Amino acid sequence: MNAKESYNLKVASDPFVTQGKMLFTLTWIEGSEYKSSIYSTDGKVIERLTFSGSERAGRIYNNTFYYIQNKEGKDRVVVAEPGKEPRQIFEACKIRKYLPTPRGVLVLAQECSDPKAPFQTERVKYRFDGKGLLRTRDWLYLVEKEVRRVVAGDFEVVDFAMSRDRLVVATTETDDDVGLQDVYEVDLDTTERKKITEGTGSVAAVALSPSGELAYLGHRKGKSPWASMEVILPERDRHFLCGNTCGSKVLSDLFDASMDKLQWTDGIYVLGQEGGDASLYRIHDSPERLTQPGLTVRSFDASEGIGYIYTTPEKPSIVHFNGEQDLNPNVKGITPKRVRLDSVEGWYIEASKDAPTILFVHGGPHMAYGSAYFIEFQFFASNGFNVAYSNPRGSQGYGEEFAKGCVGDWGGGDMEDIMSFAKYLRDKEGFKGPWGITGGSYGGFMTNWVITHTDFFSAAISERGISNLLSMCGTSDIGFWFNAVESGVEDPWSPEGRSKLMEMSPIWYVDRVKTPLMLIHGEEDYRCPIEQAEQFYVALRRRGREAVLVRYQGESHEHARRGKPDNMAHRLELKLKWFNEKLKK
Repeated sequence: MNAKESYNLKVASDPFVTQGKMLFTLTWIEGSEYKSSIYSTDGKVIERLTFSGSERAGRIYNNTFYYIQNKEGKDRVVVAEPGKEPRQIFEACKIRKYLPTPRGVLVLAQECSDPKAPFQTERVKYRFDGKGLLRTRDWLYLVEKEVRRVVAGDFEVVDFAMSRDRLVVATTETDDDVGLQDVYEVDLDTTERKKITEGTGSVAAVALSPSGELAYLGHRKGKSPWASMEVILPERDRHFLCGNTCGSKVLSDLFDASMDKLQWTDGIYVLGQEGGDASLYRIHDSPERLTQPGLTVRSFDASEGIGYIYTTPEKPSIVHFNGEQDLNPNVKGITPKRVRLDSVEGWYIEASKDAPTILFVHGGPHMAYGSAYFIEFQFFASNGFNVAYSNPRGSQGYGEEFAKGCVGDWGGGDMEDIMSFAKYLRDKEGFKGPWGITGGSYGGFMTNWVITHTDFFSAAISERGISNLLSMCGTSDIGFWFNAVESGVEDPWSPEGRSKLMEMSPIWYVDRVKTPLMLIHGEEDYRCPIEQAEQFYVALRRRGREAVLVRYQGESHEHARRGKPDNMAHRLELKLKWFNEKLKK
């Protein structure tokens, strides 16, 4: 299988259930571009509703069809009333969400700005991965006869919900630099806001019941990226945990643009994660799991019945509504085998005991591998490699204490878990061939770290990785606070903070590297900036070590999941060539 064939998939997202059917967005790659259109299904027949290849987020309210269309680089809310031509009612650079209401259409969007104009800031967080320089922000608008801003400022509106006459929003205005979030009630006439949440923490999504009661997905544990998320009902002083965390941190490299969601209809609907599974839950008096183990629900809707879209390690995208429909009937991935070593869960796809093995390390560090289709895993397995991946301490889905297990100890117990899994496959499962290692983001950090601390691997590829935790504090969009709390330091620039950050950085040990390394990075990665790869690359080359640097222009931190299609295929072919040369000698 070649790389372009691996991306020849159809993936569904953003379902909406109404009038006995489920609408969904179908996304595919055509040539060098992403295409998307809106389809509907009654559980038996799938029907295409839009045809330009640039529509998404279809909704029907009061027999009127709404959707978002991208045209000439801008997003537009389009309305198609019965018997009338579709018409545009709102335009912005990026539309995140919209909701027709009796008062008008509420739209969460980012305005356009001149990317070439000089930029001045006094903020610590002045740019963000995927957005670039923060010239404009995500704000809430109301489209009536005219368009007006409802919630706007030097902060982000994260989500909103409206039921009856009650409007609530989640914003970052309390601490936009760190990105802490709160929920506010908004007067739609005066735009005045009243804060509802107490303390500090995260709010990923909000929902209102049909009668107007508030629920939100998040926590009130401050700057704690490892914290388990709950469904919180502040007006009842109740909170619910779905599995080991609400929401889902299960990774996939499918290009379906899934996002956190909370919905309150005949109950509260939310995803919940337990180990490597992401399930759909409904909350009445307690959480009830609605889907079976062994799969990852990517998106759902419960507007007028329940519909959802899920993936498995073998199947990229299954639509579930009044039955199931496989959008890729000719695709059948190789089933991985599951391993449990004490508290660590892992999987492997076996090509041959004598074949080389590639060990993958996920990012986050508080993300997780699990029951989801992975294009890259299947690509390497189809090309004769054993594929191994695991959830070491720090991974989400195994309880908050386990997720916190790597904090202040990057490269310690987490590396021990990763290496124990690799050595188990070598010694107990009999994987005799040479080993390679690869990972992105924190997985790139771990790749860099591992090759400074062991010669177990014969080749490595570090993607969008980290080599210097101290310099990243001043160059990453979140590094100034994220690196500090993850490293267990108060002030990264204090003598003690500088010392600990450098001692936890792979570049501190660069003299030890013997493993050939390829570094892959996006030029516009603001999460783990490209200087992280540059430092490590130059240090290795100056010491005469084998190292290659690959730079993808115009790519962000998401280059491996939602990058330019040609670049994604090129990246897989490049990685295959490197591991073929180094591991199949």
